[in-house]
Amino acid sequence: MASRVTTDKEKQDYIQLAREHLWMHARPWEEMIKPDGVRIFTRAEGTRIIDIDGNSYFDLMAGLWLVNVGHGRQEIADAVYEQMQQLCYVNTWTYATVPAIKLAAKLAELTPGTLGKVFFVNSGSEATDTATRMAKQYQFLSGFGKRYKIIARRNSYHGSGTGGQSITGGGFFLRKYFEPMMPGMRHVPHPYCYRCQYELAYPSCGLLCAKAIEHQILFEDAETVAAVIGETIAGAPGVIPPPPEYWPMVRSICDKHGVLLIMDEVICGFGRTGKWFGCEHYGVVPDLMAVAKGLSSGYLPIAATIAKMEVADKFKGGFAETFQHGITWGAHPVSCAAALANLAIMERENLIGRAAEMGGYLLNSLEALRSHPTVGDVRGKGLLAAIELVKDKKTKESFERDNPFNEKLSQRMSERGLLTRIRNILSMSPPLIVTKSEIDDVVGIIDRALGDTEKEFSIR
Repeated sequence: MASRVTTDKEKQDYIQLAREHLWMHARPWEEMIKPDGVRIFTRAEGTRIIDIDGNSYFDLMAGLWLVNVGHGRQEIADAVYEQMQQLCYVNTWTYATVPAIKLAAKLAELTPGTLGKVFFVNSGSEATDTATRMAKQYQFLSGFGKRYKIIARRNSYHGSGTGGQSITGGGFFLRKYFEPMMPGMRHVPHPYCYRCQYELAYPSCGLLCAKAIEHQILFEDAETVAAVIGETIAGAPGVIPPPPEYWPMVRSICDKHGVLLIMDEVICGFGRTGKWFGCEHYGVVPDLMAVAKGLSSGYLPIAATIAKMEVADKFKGGFAETFQHGITWGAHPVSCAAALANLAIMERENLIGRAAEMGGYLLNSLEALRSHPTVGDVRGKGLLAAIELVKDKKTKESFERDNPFNEKLSQRMSERGLLTRIRNILSMSPPLIVTKSEIDDVVGIIDRALGDTEKEFSIR
């Protein structure tokens, strides 16, 4: 246990101030007023985060799917400090900066195919929103003014803004409060083999979930559809890798009907799956790619929409062809400097290869947990993994998000020094610097916590 950084009175003052003034994202008030409802973290190093009392925890979520190079990297802090001294900000709508130019060129080098024109924003929500807007204007400039519809998948997640929520095909952030959403959004079944919405089994299903996209395009009339969007591997809905044939089929369908393909790599990008980008596992290059999170490993906010050069060429010309979009903090020079330092670490330490190696070890180790009565499925790709928790293996009946089982399981894991997010999905995305011994510890903690919680709830 590390030394305390504050007094008990200071800690209680912080907690009270948080309850009065800090509006935490999607955090129920009834949770914040519990004795341990406000947890304050003050430091982090490597794979561990340290709270205000000096307690150290393994960060199994890498913050929120993003601290890929680990916490406390002095190299990134130095790059940020140096850039702040040189130039902290300039109007990036009108002027370029050296860090933005270097980062755009680096992303063009790293991304597959002809992806190479980079539009910087601040978050994954902004990146997906930007991609759909870009697709609509691309279609307009191509002479297809009626192509405005976007086809997404149910059980998807593409951000918390109005645009992202309209694309999102699930109950995230309780859409019922904000509907009607943006017009023109259509949703088809997700490639969720464990819970196939057609009640079929792979591979005899014939990838009906992919064919459903073409059915929807034809139903809407292809002349009204601008793009198809999907997370390469859906992270937030439960880490759901699609069958290997899925994305090649979707790519072919989009090409056939003149529809752009947008792949959301916000979670999958920058080594998380054992390749620079998740789409490389499927041999597919999207027309537009949304990236964020691992781009800077969370050291500063930055994201981007990256277009194929053929798509970007459509926007060449005068004001009428200019992409009608802009964000004050887009291409922020300090954030770009942080991202460049982050990518340099990933290359120098071969964290992409490490994610592939450690990811295989993690998934193989997790297989032993299938013997638990509450473990319905174990799945993932690289260091992006999940356990789906169920009340009954035969019926696949799921735990509700606020089920006491989830809360008690999370509490037991926390008491053993392991932090992650548990709903009906136990999510895992550790920093890419994780070691085999740390994975052994993680799996052991989950194993014991599951056993103790199952016993408490009399689940056999």
